[in-house]
Amino acid sequence: MKHSSPLVLNAKLRRTRQHFYKWNTDIPVCVDFKMLYGSSIQTGESNANTPSVPQEPDYSSPIKILLCINVKGFQSTIQHLGMQHLLLSMAMLILFVHLSIPYASAQPSRVADSLQRALLGNPHDSIKVRLLNGLAWEYRGLQMLRALEYGKQALELAAKLELRDEMINSHNYIGVVYRNMGNYTQSMSSYLRALEIAETDKNDKQIAYCYNNIGNLYMKQKQYKSALENCLKALAAFERLSDTRGTAYAHLRIGEVYEKQQQNEQAIEHYQESLRLRKELGDKEGLITPLINIATVYRQMGNDSLAFDFYNQSLVLEQELNHHKGLAGSLVGLGHVYMKRGNFGEAIRSAEESLYHSRRAAAIQEEISALKLLTEAYSKKNDYAKAFQWQEAFLRLRDSLQNDETSSQMASLRAEYEAEKREAEIVLLNKNKQMQTWLLIGSTLALIAFVALSVVLFRLNKQRRKANKDLQLQNTRIEEERRRAEALLLNILPAAIAERMKSGETTIAEYFDGATVLFADIVGFTELASRLAPGELVGMLDAIFSDFDALADKYGLEKIKTIGDSYMVVSGVPQPRVDHAERVAFFALEAIDTMHRYNTIAAENAPPHSLLELRIGIHTGKVVAGVIGKKKFAYDLWGDTVNIASRMESHGASGQIHISDDVRLELIKAQQQLNQEPHKGSATTAMILPFQCVERGEIEVKGKGMMKTYFLQRA
Repeated sequence: MKHSSPLVLNAKLRRTRQHFYKWNTDIPVCVDFKMLYGSSIQTGESNANTPSVPQEPDYSSPIKILLCINVKGFQSTIQHLGMQHLLLSMAMLILFVHLSIPYASAQPSRVADSLQRALLGNPHDSIKVRLLNGLAWEYRGLQMLRALEYGKQALELAAKLELRDEMINSHNYIGVVYRNMGNYTQSMSSYLRALEIAETDKNDKQIAYCYNNIGNLYMKQKQYKSALENCLKALAAFERLSDTRGTAYAHLRIGEVYEKQQQNEQAIEHYQESLRLRKELGDKEGLITPLINIATVYRQMGNDSLAFDFYNQSLVLEQELNHHKGLAGSLVGLGHVYMKRGNFGEAIRSAEESLYHSRRAAAIQEEISALKLLTEAYSKKNDYAKAFQWQEAFLRLRDSLQNDETSSQMASLRAEYEAEKREAEIVLLNKNKQMQTWLLIGSTLALIAFVALSVVLFRLNKQRRKANKDLQLQNTRIEEERRRAEALLLNILPAAIAERMKSGETTIAEYFDGATVLFADIVGFTELASRLAPGELVGMLDAIFSDFDALADKYGLEKIKTIGDSYMVVSGVPQPRVDHAERVAFFALEAIDTMHRYNTIAAENAPPHSLLELRIGIHTGKVVAGVIGKKKFAYDLWGDTVNIASRMESHGASGQIHISDDVRLELIKAQQQLNQEPHKGSATTAMILPFQCVERGEIEVKGKGMMKTYFLQRA
């Protein structure tokens, strides 16, 4: 059976329950399936198939699918067909559902849609709690604020119904979401609350899982001593319960803690024990993670032979189960073994296959590892052009992931800010209510004794001062969180645009009548890239663009973006300027001078007459500017002016500043204005602009026809 989803997860049918009711009218035949779906297999991570209790990072949430089929005249059907035919029909039914389950579990969004539809059906409150918890789990890594809201709703309803086991699950799910947001303090608070309830109820199984979650959180924070203590408590609890699956998972977690501390022998010992227990259970999918982890530890120890053997064992299972994420992890591990052996061709083949499977599984970390391995392998083969291509892909994906993490941190900060603001308001409201109550009591007691009233008023005044002090401290914390959120936003957008978005604007698009756009391209950089190591290449490009950023700040320009070895800035946007053209001209001249300093570095790796040069194109005119994106914002420009500026650069010459006639006229206008009002000065307080425009003649520009252009030079 083919599915449209690129992410195919292997679900397991754990229990089939069939209830048959005999009537002479239409009756439902209900089959209740409890399946465990989805596993995150990667080096150093785990796959534990444990129902009803959230296990991080890769525990799967239980989903119950109820299939109801109307069968008319059930009793007469048995008599007519015979029991043998009936059993054959039911077997076909179970097979159909079994084949359908992997597709359903491979689509987290479809599972979430199913849960939401069930929630809209106004189910019984106890079922509603489980549906809300299921939705919190499904959205835990995709829409974290939404997941948090579902988890809190589930917790509130479970507490109202006194469903203690579901309260534990809700606290654990909320802890998972906070952990994904990077809010480890709130995450630990939720896990400890779950542990407190489990210990009060003497629920040993839930206690074991809580210790596992707490151990995982400590490991994320690199507090390995505390992580090991909690994982060992979980192991002891699982062994007391004779829970083989939980014991296998605990051994895997302990192995990860030892591996993080480079205590390789202890790590392998626990991975091997986890592997043995998984084999006893007959859990093929559960064997993948310990096999990959053992192989990785042996590779880190330099035992390539054993690493090669365990990677191949995992590959056999992953190919049998069509497990793309596991295949991606094993193949990139094999690629590293081939690299160490000097077999760069096989390393490249393994990395390319890993890249294919990681993209099928939407496994970002494995894709990053595969791209990095391709960069290193092609560099070792001295194919620096391909190494540079893969390096660019690697950097793009890594930076994209970092931007996503930044967006998650911003969402977490905003959630904390809103929560603390609500709490402050509730505290103030409660204090005011309490004050009113005491005042009423004092008024009544005034009829009895004036002294009693005085005492009450004194106590109320003291409480009010304390409440005001608490409120002031709370407001200080809220202000600090607000400043942190603003700092993150300013790293992405211009300050003026960031302020507008904070004020509530959701759509920002503006028209600017006068702006000057510059494109700069480093000529000879691609050729130089083939002779430089990846680290030297990226370091040099970073240094050049950092110098350009400093020049942009000096002349008040707005950097729009960099694409490869190209750089784009604008003047007059988002703050309009009358001297936008001359500011860009000064930037262009200094950028040419800046590039000359790097020719000393380039000369060591390049033949004569192939040093680095800038090719710059400038045009001035009307532009449209605005913010695009929902999760990751970007400030960009559009319009004919941008296109012509790009054409000026591509039709220009190395080491030259190619400008349109409109730019020349703007510079002449600036000089005339300076002559009329010399006290104002120019962008650099000069009385005479140090420019001259050398006519190049007419050139044909795509989409514009023949245009008269000039080269800008120092006077």
